[in-house]
Amino acid sequence: HRDLWKGGVHHRDISAGNLMYYKDESGRVVGVLNDFDLATLVIGKGPTGNQRTGTVPFMARDLLTKEGLDGDITHIYRHEVESFIWVLVWIC
Repeated sequence: HRDLWKGGVHHRDISAGNLMYYKDESGRVVGVLNDFDLATLVIGKGPTGNQRTGTVPFMARDLLTKEGLDGDITHIYRHEVESFIWVLVWIC
């Protein structure tokens, strides 16, 4: 996920339904992030706040404020990490 973010691919919809795992031949668990249909390609100097996508229960709190819903908050990597944390809370 971090490598994709650095490469300009922002998933923007981290949720329990978009995370999967499998065991490889050696028995090691491998995590998979899927469903990139809402992902954005960042062109230019950085992320913008003009796309508001995501699964509400797992979205970062900043993005659910009035400013976030109006697109005034820039979507940054911390928002994606917060979504992973909300997924962890939901699973536990």
